Amino acid sequence: MPVYMRNLLKDPPNLLKNFHYEDVLSFLEMGKEERYNQGDIVVNENDRVGAAYLVAKGKVGIYRDEIQLAILDEGSFIGETFLFSKQNRMAKVICEEKAILLSFERYDVLSFFRKKPEKLFNIFTKNIIEIQQNKINNMNVQLMNLKKRLLNSESW
Repeated sequence: MPVYMRNLLKDPPNLLKNFHYEDVLSFLEMGKEERYNQGDIVVNENDRVGAAYLVAKGKVGIYRDEIQLAILDEGSFIGETFLFSKQNRMAKVICEEKAILLSFERYDVLSFFRKKPEKLFNIFTKNIIEIQQNKINNMNVQLMNLKKRLLNSESW
């Protein structure tokens, strides 16, 4: 078992929070390992959503219109709403350093949950909602900081 997998099992990603150890392990094993170098593009803005990615090792940047919105490191999911939305990607994901990502296809994840008790999917859904709420809170903080800077600027 790779070191990154052992680390993810010791400290499961937020998307898998409150899963039993065996469920975390079987979910992670479902992921397809993909290796990227610094500067590689993982997904492009406007790509169709069909998979989510877990940063198993390294860091990736989230970009929109060439502006860096966030840096995600180990344990972070990219596109965690992929089960519920078939819309296009909203941002580009670029590797900030060598990285290993686990790719999870929509069909495989849905099949995984069909074989499990419904309660596990409910936990998964709750985790997605919490992740989305945290993203919204972080965006609100960034927006407020930007607004304060603009209001305090002499040039405005």
